[in-house]
Amino acid sequence: MRIDDSRRNFLKIAGVAGSLPLLSSRLVFAQAVPTPRDVLVVIFQRGGMDGLNAVVPYGDGDYYDRRGAVAIAETEVIALPGDNRFGLHPSLDLLRPLYEAGELALVHAVGGPTHSRSHFSCQDLMERAVFDGSGAPSGWLNRHLVSRGPASDFQGVGIGTAVPRSLSGIAPVLGISTFDDFALLSTSSRSDELAATLNLLHPESGGLDAVARSAFSAMAELETADPGQHAPAHGAVYPATPFGRQLLQIAQLIKAGVGLEIATVDIGGWDHHDDELNRLAPLLAEFGQGIAAFRADLGAAMAGVSLVSMSEFGRRAEPNASGGTDHGTANCMFVLGGGVVGRKVYADWPGLATADLADGDLAITTDYRAVLSELLRKRRGETALPDVFPGYADPLELGLFRHA
Repeated sequence: MRIDDSRRNFLKIAGVAGSLPLLSSRLVFAQAVPTPRDVLVVIFQRGGMDGLNAVVPYGDGDYYDRRGAVAIAETEVIALPGDNRFGLHPSLDLLRPLYEAGELALVHAVGGPTHSRSHFSCQDLMERAVFDGSGAPSGWLNRHLVSRGPASDFQGVGIGTAVPRSLSGIAPVLGISTFDDFALLSTSSRSDELAATLNLLHPESGGLDAVARSAFSAMAELETADPGQHAPAHGAVYPATPFGRQLLQIAQLIKAGVGLEIATVDIGGWDHHDDELNRLAPLLAEFGQGIAAFRADLGAAMAGVSLVSMSEFGRRAEPNASGGTDHGTANCMFVLGGGVVGRKVYADWPGLATADLADGDLAITTDYRAVLSELLRKRRGETALPDVFPGYADPLELGLFRHA
């Protein structure tokens, strides 16, 4: 059979049985028993969340002068114990108990060293965490997996419709939309025929066949583990949205014990150029409910999980004429887990006075890689941070995490 024919046959078989799970690489590492370290969950808030209205600097007198019609009224702000500078948006009320319990921390005036205000460019830069213009294609999470060495078939999982840029690279990772879709090929009567066809595609290297074998292995393991049997526990109620369902799936993978190391999930819709007050509230409610449900669902297992959120940029300090905010720079991050030194807003606060702004934006005073570096080093045992974050040598450590 010619290669062209085999490609057509492969597509025909795959089309009958379903699609292969998304994989970021042809390279498959040998299996190894992972050393104990936190499961890392990364939430990307795509669209540019308004951090000034999510974690409100109501103690800064310039906030209300600057924000005008889009400001969150001080009477509605959820005050945080021990901090008279910042409070939560009222829609994030479910996160207050986690903050009070010392499991949730907030990092403000944080961002990356880029002057771009483009969604695509900033998301790409933040997920690669490479700002020196080298164009290195891999993502920071994948480089971390490479540095730490091989683990399970589920060492890196992108939950959703695509593997994100942060997980792309040579370390093998999986993309899972739903468990049912992922397991479809493993029960196909034509799986042997598909494997034979894959062998014909790259007979000289076996590279694609190795990826297929890894995918089949993961599907078989998932079918055996049956993570879907783990219903939400401890009264957890996830939002009935893609974000909620995807967080539930991450919790199910953790409880199923398949060796999950890193999981990513997206929540979009944060680009509020108009009517921000009405559009931001329900999205923050979904975000907060999802995180609160995830924490409740995992119970004691949360001691070995670290969750961190990020967005490509924040919003301008002043509103536009449509009752919204345009693309800005600095933002805030939410950090949750058993190893988090919480009940604190970590912020070298620059202020919102005219002289303190950076071209009309909240100034960035903390590089987001400081948060991620400390997380990887203390909770994931990373010893090669220069490889994970090339060009980043800031010695700043926030004291945000305890050692695992």
